[in-house]
Amino acid sequence: MDEDDVEATTNPAPSAMQLLEQASQALHIEGCLNSLEGSYRHSLALAYYQGLSHTEVAAHMGAPLGSVKAWIRRGLEKLKGCLAAQGVVA
Repeated sequence: MDEDDVEATTNPAPSAMQLLEQASQALHIEGCLNSLEGSYRHSLALAYYQGLSHTEVAAHMGAPLGSVKAWIRRGLEKLKGCLAAQGVVA
């Protein structure tokens, strides 16, 4: 068994249904993110899509660290509420 065969058996390709579910979840997340106020949306995008730390987000946004931490926490709460209302998360 060569390296490609081992990878294929340990990481099988996702099924069409799994890909559809992932795409659907991504659309729900995008919709909920777009419904957030600017500071929440911007700080979450920098933290989760760009991988920045809270300190780096604060520096990038020119905002106090405490404000950024609150925006990210509140943004996540609002995001979770929006996704729960759509039945995406419990």
